[in-house]
Amino acid sequence: MKKFLLVPMVAIALTSIGASAASINLRHEFIPEEGDMASRHRDRMTLAHTFENGIGISGEMKWGYAGDDVNFGEIESVGHEAKVSYTYKATDSFTLQPAYALDSNDSAVTHKLDLKGTQKLTDDWNVALRYRYGYKNVSAPSTDNSHYNQLNLTSGYNIGDFGLGIDFEYKFEQSDSSGYDGDNNYLNLVNLTAEYKGFESGWRPFIEFGIVSQNTNLAADGKDEYVPRYRAGLKYNF
Repeated sequence: MKKFLLVPMVAIALTSIGASAASINLRHEFIPEEGDMASRHRDRMTLAHTFENGIGISGEMKWGYAGDDVNFGEIESVGHEAKVSYTYKATDSFTLQPAYALDSNDSAVTHKLDLKGTQKLTDDWNVALRYRYGYKNVSAPSTDNSHYNQLNLTSGYNIGDFGLGIDFEYKFEQSDSSGYDGDNNYLNLVNLTAEYKGFESGWRPFIEFGIVSQNTNLAADGKDEYVPRYRAGLKYNF
């Protein structure tokens, strides 16, 4: 079912690729080995389009590798996500964006309901707050479904041809066993971003460095350590 949901979204995005609001985002992610947790490589491609009426659609395809390094002979799907949103411009400096995303993989389907407010402080500086409710429907009959609440506080600043950003992510899990260090309310992620916008071709390379909570001890419930996460990629706006 997940493939049938994703394909129409990607097809629509591709047919809209000539419009100014279409974009493509390619990204590689690496999390190094820590404790019982093996190192991990992930790749992702997102195609998105926002129409003149404020409605946006996107399709995201994600891949991983069976081993702990990049081996294209062991590449495998780690899920897909389809998303629809609406951007409402309340004032010249404030926008409100509700969104729904369906994130699916072989073991579960997660429904994500978002509400994001973005305030433009100056021509080069903005701040945003996003609330998300997530409901995870697990395929295995012996495993219970779960839900969570999440807040993301982000800020972006432009300096010439460079764009800088920061993201604080706080999660409210359903139970302590899925939280951090026995607490189901915890800081899940701090992420720094940088991109370069000066190429005449329109391509924008970017890098990210984050500290994210992970389960590095298989004998323990939930997450027990903050580990580094590295990302690099390219984006293009049509």
